[in-house]
Amino acid sequence: MTPDLVTVGGLTVDNVVAADGTVALGQAGGNGAYSAVGALHWVGHVGLVSCAVASYPRDTLERFGAGGVDLGGVAWSDERLTSCHWFIYEEDGRRDEELSSPPDALGEAGFPTDRLEPEQLDAWRAWLARRDAPDEISYSEFRNRHPLMPSQIPASWAGVKGVHLAPSQPDVMLAMIDHFAPGGAIFTADPGGHLSSRPLDEIAPVLSRLDAFLPSEVELEAMVPGAAPGDALRVLAGRCPGAIAVKLGPKGALVWDRTTDAPVMVPAMRVATLDPTGAGDSFSGGFLAGLVETGDPVAAARFGAISAARIVTRFGADAPLPVDRAAVRDTLNKEFQP
Repeated sequence: MTPDLVTVGGLTVDNVVAADGTVALGQAGGNGAYSAVGALHWVGHVGLVSCAVASYPRDTLERFGAGGVDLGGVAWSDERLTSCHWFIYEEDGRRDEELSSPPDALGEAGFPTDRLEPEQLDAWRAWLARRDAPDEISYSEFRNRHPLMPSQIPASWAGVKGVHLAPSQPDVMLAMIDHFAPGGAIFTADPGGHLSSRPLDEIAPVLSRLDAFLPSEVELEAMVPGAAPGDALRVLAGRCPGAIAVKLGPKGALVWDRTTDAPVMVPAMRVATLDPTGAGDSFSGGFLAGLVETGDPVAAARFGAISAARIVTRFGADAPLPVDRAAVRDTLNKEFQP
C-alpha cells in the first residue's frame, strides 16, 4: 500500500525536564517520529524512513504501527545506544540540549527522578557538564555513521503525494528527493543544523528543489544573520521556489506570501504546554499534509499549528495516538475559519 505521505528522519530516545521541573526519562521521540505523527493528524497512512536501534522502545514502535505509521521504510539495527540527550526547558520556551547521559544516571547520582527543584536542576546541569564518557555513541552520531538510504524504501511508496525531510545531511536529502521526485511528490524540509550551519550557496541544490522550507527562528538567524524575520524570509524566497515559513515556537509561524511580497502571521494555538519537544517537527508534518491538501502555505501553517498543539500537551511522540481526525478537523474549523 502506498502511504498518503512520507517523513524521513530519526528515531531517538530523549530525557526531558519540563519548565515546571517535571522529569520524563527515556521518552521515545526523534524528528522522523514527531513529523510522522504530525502528518498523521490529517491523513490515515504515513510512511516513515528511519533507522531503529535495538534500544528504541518496541512498544512505541507498535503504537506507531497501530496508529497508522507504516514502518516499511525503517532499517533495523542490533546496536543499543545508552546515552540520551537532555532537553531542559525554561519558562520562556528556551531549552538546553547539549548535555547527555543514560536515563538511569539521574537517580544513580542521587537526584529525584520525578521532579527537580530549581537548585536541584542547577546541580544536575553541573553534574552533566562534568561527566566524561567519550566512548558513548549518541543518536545523532549513530545516524551520521548510518545515513538513511533510498534502498530501504519500499517500491510501493513510489507514488506518494508528499515527503517531509527532517534535518539530515544535504546528500541524504538530495538522494531522497531524487528517489521520490519521479512520482510527483511535494517536498518540504526542516534545515536543522545540517543546513543552517552552511552558506546559502552551499545548500542551494537542496533549496532549489523544495516546495516548502521550514526553519526555526534560530536557524533562520543563522542562515541570514542580522536580518529581521520578514527580511530573512524574503532572502530565502529568492533562493527557494517553494513556500518559506519560520517557526516561532509559542508565537506561531511567519509565512512568506509571494503574492503580496510580505509575511503573514499564523498564531500558535493556546494550549497548556507540558513538553515542547517535537513541536517544530510535528508542525512540519502537519504543514506537509496541509500543503498537499490545499496548495496554500498559510492554510498549511494552520494545519501545522494544530499538529504542534496536540504534541506539546504530553510527553513522547506517540502520546497523541490514536488520532481522532474528526476532532482535529473540527478544531481547524473552529480555530481558523471565518
